[in-house]
Amino acid sequence: MKQTGMNREQGKGRSAAQPTVFGSHIGLFTAADDGAPKSDLAVLFLNPWGIEEMCTRRLYRVLAERLAEIGIASLRFDYPGTANSLDHTPAERGLSGWSEVIGKAAEELKVLSGARSLVFLGQGIGASLALMQVRSEPSLAAIALLAPVLKGRAYLRELSLFSRLIDDGLGIKPELRDGAPGSIAGLRMPPAVANDLRTLDLNNVEIGTKPQIFLAERPGLEGDTAFRDSLQAAGCQLRTTPFAGYDALVSNPLNQEIPDALNDELVEWLQSLPQYRIPSAPPARSPVAIASIHSAKMRETFLRFGPQDRLYGVLCEPTEAFVGVTAVILTTAYDHAAGWARSSVELARELAAIGVSSLRFDSAGVGDSPPVAGRRKQVLYDESQIADVEIARDFIDSLGIAARTILIGRCSGAYVAFRSVLADPRWDACMIVNPVAFRWRFKGLPKTLKAYMRNVFDMETVRRLWNGEVDLGAVTKNISVRLVDRAATGLSPVFAPARPLTQLTAQVHRDFQSLANRGAVLSIIYTEGDDGQEMFRINFGDAGERLAAYPNVQLHLFPDADHNLTPLPARQKMIELAKLQALALGHPRQGKRLAIC
Repeated sequence: MKQTGMNREQGKGRSAAQPTVFGSHIGLFTAADDGAPKSDLAVLFLNPWGIEEMCTRRLYRVLAERLAEIGIASLRFDYPGTANSLDHTPAERGLSGWSEVIGKAAEELKVLSGARSLVFLGQGIGASLALMQVRSEPSLAAIALLAPVLKGRAYLRELSLFSRLIDDGLGIKPELRDGAPGSIAGLRMPPAVANDLRTLDLNNVEIGTKPQIFLAERPGLEGDTAFRDSLQAAGCQLRTTPFAGYDALVSNPLNQEIPDALNDELVEWLQSLPQYRIPSAPPARSPVAIASIHSAKMRETFLRFGPQDRLYGVLCEPTEAFVGVTAVILTTAYDHAAGWARSSVELARELAAIGVSSLRFDSAGVGDSPPVAGRRKQVLYDESQIADVEIARDFIDSLGIAARTILIGRCSGAYVAFRSVLADPRWDACMIVNPVAFRWRFKGLPKTLKAYMRNVFDMETVRRLWNGEVDLGAVTKNISVRLVDRAATGLSPVFAPARPLTQLTAQVHRDFQSLANRGAVLSIIYTEGDDGQEMFRINFGDAGERLAAYPNVQLHLFPDADHNLTPLPARQKMIELAKLQALALGHPRQGKRLAIC
């Protein structure tokens, strides 16, 4: 039986990709595996934009690891103004600036791999840029186009519609939505890029040379079919396939599914290229020992750490005085080290501006960090991530920057942060945003009782149940937990045996007391109306009145925001709170309670 990409992902452990720097840009280089024949073919991955980039981050890593197994090296990187990159002038030059960086990345890949023939593999905008590079990259042997953006003006309209759907689903008020062209889920497309997209039409791109092309078409889209026909008419050597699983990959980062069948086809196609069977030359050089980039107020070093160098992260340090405080910023299971709407990047750089260092990293199986064999495929609210936090703590200890520390997380990252601070007394403070629970008894990510009742009458939910797309066992368990918790909360004042039935009535309060005894500062942020408050109220009362027993705990309620802090004002408010908390750690005589609501 053919081994699928996901089976491979759950197999042997491996190191994270090797960070490398070219100019002021950072890349992640994956060399061919030891023992694999080194091919003269290397692959440069070109990112899509926005939510699609977040959804394909793990796909690109999985593909890079599969290619390494068959002797093909690869390089991944972020365009200027996106993800973990610097925000500087190439982003202001639009698509031409992005294309220039693609050219530099291609040269870096050839130098590091020794390969003389390249394949550009891109999705969305990345696929469009791959085709546009054909005339300017002489070493380009083939291109892989996954659901390319064909007409930029139509794409901007689609993004606007998708953005409204996301904002509606997140419950974001109309006045707080970002209506700039190309913006989606709190990510603002560089204006010059949006302007260039208005004139993009792949059907008018002059290819010149005729590289081999792999085209993954979105099923049922006439535009993709017409584009395929135009490539064939131009004499391109074309292999086409339906992009099976496209919607499941890009529609929701929380539930993204790796398209294993497409990965298999891509690997088979690459092995069929004549350049694959030619051995590569020796690499001209190795990746730099320290992959760092600089701006006026901070220095970011992209690195691997932990056993087998299996975790990937970014150390962000102030270029001026260090105040002696370091933050570790956790991801959720569905965004990567840059954070939702680049929130982790913004937070890290704002902290550096006031003298606070930080480490943001991907836990195993998330983003750019490979999985660990034996762990669940979906690491959402997974206790195993606590071990990764401990590794991160050991790492900052080894750097000598852990005199005073704060751990920060949102959603499932908030849960992992809370449990990690409890497990490890080395942490001085913890800031958690919208935790669903403080101890976990659910299966998967639960909804509120109100949401479950509302879905009972939703025809789409009925359809998904009928087709077996809903885990009925998980739904049943989660509803039962919610009902028992509510019933036990009401009975506990008069019926003592009911008290232990509430999820955290006794256990959570012991946890909170443990942190209070240590003097560890705990800041809890909820956005008004967030689902996580259902369990919080069971534990601490409707107004959080039972928190009064813990003087080390601060509760903050943010209005006009969603679970992910998508609106910019909410993210800025969280960042300001984190800065004050970090500075208070650096100056403990000022006290640990902050007057912010």
